[in-house]
Amino acid sequence: MLAPRLADIAQRAGVSIAAVSIALNDRDTKRVSAAKREQIRKIATEMGYAPNELAKALAERRTRLLGLMVPLRDPIFFNHFIAQALSGIQATLMRRGYNLLVYSPSGRPGRSTRDQILESKFTDGLIFINTRSCSTRDVAETVSELDAAQIKFTMINSYYGRAPVNYVGVDDPAIGAAAVDYLVERNHHRIAFLSSSENLPTHIHLLQGLRRGMAAHGLKLTDELIGCTQYDEKTAFQILDHWFSNKRMKPTAVFCADDQLLMHLYDYVEARDMKIPDDVAVLGRGNSGLMSLLRPRPTAFYIPTFEMGELAAEMLIDSIEKPGGKRQRVLLPFKLHAGQTA
Repeated sequence: MLAPRLADIAQRAGVSIAAVSIALNDRDTKRVSAAKREQIRKIATEMGYAPNELAKALAERRTRLLGLMVPLRDPIFFNHFIAQALSGIQATLMRRGYNLLVYSPSGRPGRSTRDQILESKFTDGLIFINTRSCSTRDVAETVSELDAAQIKFTMINSYYGRAPVNYVGVDDPAIGAAAVDYLVERNHHRIAFLSSSENLPTHIHLLQGLRRGMAAHGLKLTDELIGCTQYDEKTAFQILDHWFSNKRMKPTAVFCADDQLLMHLYDYVEARDMKIPDDVAVLGRGNSGLMSLLRPRPTAFYIPTFEMGELAAEMLIDSIEKPGGKRQRVLLPFKLHAGQTA
């Protein structure tokens, strides 16, 4: 049996093909009366009509396809942050009738390649998730190249530049200051910061907040108690051994910049037969997916990763469907989860 066409619906409804097309594609149109629109839609449902998505895309001059770029060395779906953000993106796309094309990372970590930027012109827009591979320079150059290519895009995570872009993230300086407030209120004055790389935007801005918070309490975060591991567990162990073997600098609390660093600290504590929080208090920053599996349950600032993905996709689709709108920079609220480690 042949699939019903617009002409079949038009013949049964006693209207033109154009009227059927208008009624089915524009629910609020005034060009077809409300009663006739309702009749046309009822007939279309009864006949089992399904729109031709390719024809619809051609008519709208849109593919209803969004691209996703995640410059990361590792397979992205093993990363809890990416997986949660992707879940949020998918929730929005399902609701608004779009699909997603994932670009596999290539070239230098932290940057999209020229080929990927050119390929992304086959989509209506692009979602770019900044990762631990993205330096401040990488992020700035990516923004510049996407703008120059006139590609609509939204960024997620760790953008602190001044360019007017659609962006969703969190306020990392505020998290750093809040971490100090929380720990000082619990009588911790020798606080260490376990981080990744001094070149990453998240590190830079968490550190700003930590130093601001320490200064507000008449304290100072010394360079000796800032450890950058490059996400290497051996390096993390060396840094932690240096801290805890020196009675003068031994921290009473450690703030971890993300989930993987928190895992390294947990592994270290177990390997050195220490206990949390008896030997050291631990405060983390990350998403709830991984942290909920750890014991004791981490005291941590949870990042609303799902909501970041959900909103980023909404912002991108809005910019596609309503061109000319003002770009938005949204910082979502973070939440302190009072676990058992600090």
